[in-house]
Amino acid sequence: MSNSFATLKTSAFKIVFALFISLNLYAINVDESTSGVDLLSKSFIYVDKYNAPSKMAILDKEFKPYYSNVISLGFVDMEALWIKFTLKNTQNSPITKIIEYDNQEVEDIYFYDGLKTTEEGMFHIGPDRFSINPIFETTLQAYEERTYYVKAHSRISNLIGKIVIWEKNKFLLNDQAHKLYIFIFFTIFITLLLYNVMIYVFTNDRAYMYYVIYLFGVIIFQAMYLGVAQLYFLSNAASVEITKATFAYISFLVIPIVLFTREFLNTSQFERLDGILKAYLYVSPIIIILSYDNIVFNLNIIAIFIPLGLIIVFTAIYALYNGEKQAKFYIAGWSFVIISLLVSVLKSLGLLEVTKYFYYVNEIAFVLEALLFSIALAHRIKLLAQEKNDINQKLINFQRGEQDRLRKLVAEKTTKLRKSLLEKDILYKELNHRVKNNLQMILSLLNLQISRARLRTKDELSITKSRVNSIAVLYEKLNSQNGEINFNTQEYCEHIVQNLKQNFLKKVNIVCEITHELEVDKLVYFGLILNELLTNAMKYAFEKSLIRYVSKSSDEISIDLYKKDKTVYLIVRDNGVGFSQSESDSLGLEIVKTLATKQLLGDILIESDNGTKITIKWEEEDE
Repeated sequence: MSNSFATLKTSAFKIVFALFISLNLYAINVDESTSGVDLLSKSFIYVDKYNAPSKMAILDKEFKPYYSNVISLGFVDMEALWIKFTLKNTQNSPITKIIEYDNQEVEDIYFYDGLKTTEEGMFHIGPDRFSINPIFETTLQAYEERTYYVKAHSRISNLIGKIVIWEKNKFLLNDQAHKLYIFIFFTIFITLLLYNVMIYVFTNDRAYMYYVIYLFGVIIFQAMYLGVAQLYFLSNAASVEITKATFAYISFLVIPIVLFTREFLNTSQFERLDGILKAYLYVSPIIIILSYDNIVFNLNIIAIFIPLGLIIVFTAIYALYNGEKQAKFYIAGWSFVIISLLVSVLKSLGLLEVTKYFYYVNEIAFVLEALLFSIALAHRIKLLAQEKNDINQKLINFQRGEQDRLRKLVAEKTTKLRKSLLEKDILYKELNHRVKNNLQMILSLLNLQISRARLRTKDELSITKSRVNSIAVLYEKLNSQNGEINFNTQEYCEHIVQNLKQNFLKKVNIVCEITHELEVDKLVYFGLILNELLTNAMKYAFEKSLIRYVSKSSDEISIDLYKKDKTVYLIVRDNGVGFSQSESDSLGLEIVKTLATKQLLGDILIESDNGTKITIKWEEEDE
């Protein structure tokens, strides 16, 4: 009986306590003009360590008055923040107000307006949401007093609470101003990004590439941090996954920052500092993995990033001390970032309400850093141009000195070369004279031998004389070119034809059609081949026969030399009696075949149809 009475007594006490709590003695008076007023400092709070699912579960809990306009619980995972406040309409007409939860990062927010519950937050952005921060609209009747509850919970991001009451039109103006500042921030960053992309395209400097990656990363991070990405681009499901990767993404930004620092400050000259920066590069992938979904790192990641920032600033100071002039901009830029990080940490810990003094401190810090880094990169180009000019001037001075030295050396060498060339010219002329005399002597001996030889021997010697004469003509022509390597192939062909006509007392019409000029190394073989083919034709092609007597056709030989694509064709054609087997065994044809296949690396084709047609072709690369 006593236990039942005690239980009833306890239940009655809870109900009375809950009613007492619900009848808030500290109602906040509002009217039509009330706008931009902080509510948190006039509210009661309760930190729910078990994240109660509904308002009914916390009605009997002890709410304590709170006297600041912002509260930060840090990264609390399972804890939830409950805020209770009472509004009283002091007018005799209904009023509608906007309750703004001034933190876009909070994941889950529940607004209890009497019996009505509204769900909001980063993970619950509805299609009608137009503002960056979560808002709730409420209407109070004339002289009505109503108590409201707000529950806020964040597992991944920092749990910060701030509540402001607005008149609707003034809130719209305030929200538009907030969006305008955000738009200006992104405009500046995107402009700097495009500017540095263009400079990278034209300079191909890796420092710009790393900086562009960093700027792009900051744009994406700020879009998520400011709630722009979640409001305009991402679904609620995507927002959940993106939020889980918040610190992993921040850790990823370390990579382009370190790469940019090493490239921009040329830290390879500072072995120990460069080794520390490399170590951060190696460790970063592990930190990224352990930062996802706050597995290991959340706000404690600052313990890694703050030392990195200090190391980078120290490296910049050391580089400036060692003559890297552009490092002064780097020091100033990173100082802004470090101050921003420290302010963010103090804000997360609830030790400093920066928004009370300057709302956009992080954005301003990032913009100043980006501007200073862009100026630093532009200054880097100026320094590189100046160094290039200095190097060019030193090179010009060195070249002038070298020119004077080389001028003297060339003068000495020229004198020696002229003397040597004079000697070699004398020797060359003597050599030419002797070669020419020797060839003439051979031809004279052959002429003498021909005059005394028998008929058959005389023919063989005449053929040999023609062979020697083709070489002698080429040699004589080369010597008459005054240093020119090539000369007219048509003219050389006509010389060979004229010489053969003198040896053979036959009336044969020989026509040369030369459309391709041969080089000297090919010209020797051409002369020997042509000499042999014409000799054979003159000897055997125009023997008297009944058919030729009846036809009364004139004796003709045509010589065609041309080039098609990369193939050179030499075609010797006559209208004689045709080709016979006995001729194929002659020494002349053996010489022709050897020269065509072994020297010219070509092919030879003999056709006998209404005369004889011999085609020789070989490959010759275009110059």
